[in-house]
Amino acid sequence: MSTSPCPANKITFFPVLTLIMAILLTGCGAGGAITASSWPGISTDETTVYLAFNQFVHAIDLNHGEESWHYPEEPDRAISFFAPPAITDDGLVIIGGYDKVVYALEPGVGGNVRVVWKFEGASDRIVGSPVVAGDLVLVPSADYKLYALDLAKGNPVWAEPFAAQGALWSAPMVEGDTVYLASLDHRVYALDLSSGVELWSTDSLNGAITDTPTLAGNLLLVSTFNHQMIALNIKRRGEVEWTFDAQGWVWGSPAVANGIAYFADNTGMAYAVDLTNAHELWRIELDGPVTVTPALRDGNVFFVTEAGTVYSLETDSGKSLWTSNPNLNGALLSDPVLTGDTLLVAVMGSECLVSAIDSYSGAVRCLFQPGE
Repeated sequence: MSTSPCPANKITFFPVLTLIMAILLTGCGAGGAITASSWPGISTDETTVYLAFNQFVHAIDLNHGEESWHYPEEPDRAISFFAPPAITDDGLVIIGGYDKVVYALEPGVGGNVRVVWKFEGASDRIVGSPVVAGDLVLVPSADYKLYALDLAKGNPVWAEPFAAQGALWSAPMVEGDTVYLASLDHRVYALDLSSGVELWSTDSLNGAITDTPTLAGNLLLVSTFNHQMIALNIKRRGEVEWTFDAQGWVWGSPAVANGIAYFADNTGMAYAVDLTNAHELWRIELDGPVTVTPALRDGNVFFVTEAGTVYSLETDSGKSLWTSNPNLNGALLSDPVLTGDTLLVAVMGSECLVSAIDSYSGAVRCLFQPGE
C-alpha cells in the first residue's frame, strides 16, 4: 500500500506509525526490555466512563470524574489495553489485553473488582474490542482468529474459532444472525453467529482494514488503507457496489445518518458522501490526521485529530460550528464518544486522560486525571 500525505502530515502521523510497529513487534516476551504501549479506548453507560489505557482499565464517574475502581490493582508491565471495554447489561466489564488474555470483570463495593473468568486461548494480543451478542462474547485477535465465548463462563462455543488470512484489529459487527468481520488481510467476512461458519467473503479489497465496517441498509461500508471507502452489498454476498477515493488511508469507520457517510483520512481531509451513488457532498481539511470514527448527532458531526483538536461541523455543509481552543495538548487517537450533551475524548500524551466537551459550545473540562 502507498500513501502520499503532505510533509506536515507525514510528521504528525509518525506517533501512529510508531504505535503500529509496537503492536506488530513479537519479541516482547517475559523478561524483554520493551514495555507495551497503547492508545486509550473509551466506552460508557449512563453513569460511568470506562477507559482502557496502558496497564489499567479505569471506571470513572461520568458526572464528577472520580475513579470508582481500576484493574489490575497494581501495574503489570506484561499487560496493556488497546480497545474500549464491552459492558453487559448487568455491569460485567469485558476487556482483552496485550497479554493475549480476555478478562471478564465484576465491579464490587468499595472499588473491589472480581475476575469472573479469563480466556487464555488466543496466541496473540487482543487489539480490537470484544463484542457481546446475546449470550456470546466475540473476541478478535491478532492471531488471525475470531473466538466465540460463553458470556457466563468464558468457554469457547464454536467448534473451532474462525480463522481469517490476516490479523484482526477491529471489533466484529453483528446484525441479526450474521457477523461481519474485517481483517488486515484486505478482506471482509460474513459468518454465521451460532456456528462461526463462513457464509461469504470478499476478494481482496487492496488495502488493510483496521476498523469495524458500518452497516447502512444493504450496504456494508469498509474503510481501507488503499485510500478508499468501499460499499459492499450484503444481499449480493459482499459484491462491491461502489468505491470512493480519498486522499489518504481511511482508518476509522464512517458515521452514517440520512443516507450520508461521514469519515476522514490520515491526510486530515474530512468527507461527506452520498450513499446512493458515492457522490461527494463536501470535504474540509482539518489540522491533522484522523484515525478514528467521528461522532454524530442530528445536524452535527464531530471529528478529532492527531494534532489534538476537536471539530464540530454542520452535517449539511461541513461548516465549522466550533473547534476546541486551545487544543487538548495531546494526540486524539481514539473514537470520541457522545453521551447526552457531552463529548468524551481520550487524550494521549496529556496529564488529563479524559476530557469532557460541551457538544454545543466546545467548552472543555478535564474529567479524569490519574492520581487526583
